Amino acid sequence: MKTKKTKSHKGALIKGMFLRKPAVLFDEPLFEKNLKKLMKGRSGIYALYKGSKLYYVGLTKNLHGRIKWHYLGDRLAGKWDNFSIFIVNRVGYLKDLETMIQNIFETKGNRATGRVPKKYGLDYIINRILKDKKRDIEKLERSIS
Repeated sequence: MKTKKTKSHKGALIKGMFLRKPAVLFDEPLFEKNLKKLMKGRSGIYALYKGSKLYYVGLTKNLHGRIKWHYLGDRLAGKWDNFSIFIVNRVGYLKDLETMIQNIFETKGNRATGRVPKKYGLDYIINRILKDKKRDIEKLERSIS
């Protein structure tokens, strides 16, 4: 009996990536021109690193413009030395992806960390178990006093 092959969903969200490249590429005209061609107008998630540590995670609809701005002129300038990009065509997922990354990794450069709406938090499961156990303990205490 043959098993049915399922279609892979790899590449359904990430349409390109560029990992751990030095920030000084923005100083080299030849690289800068090609980086602009590769990233301009492309949406995605980007990561900025200080040495081997993740420093900042962001999302944007224009990877080239945002990363170049962080390199040249905003509060992050000079605080990072490598970057990675992940091109994502489904812009609706960007904020959720950024939130997920910021909650997995500590980033010193991010002022705010994304939050998941309370109704999607799963802490209620643990809280419910604790509440049930407290009720059981109170019942037991009442029965022996």
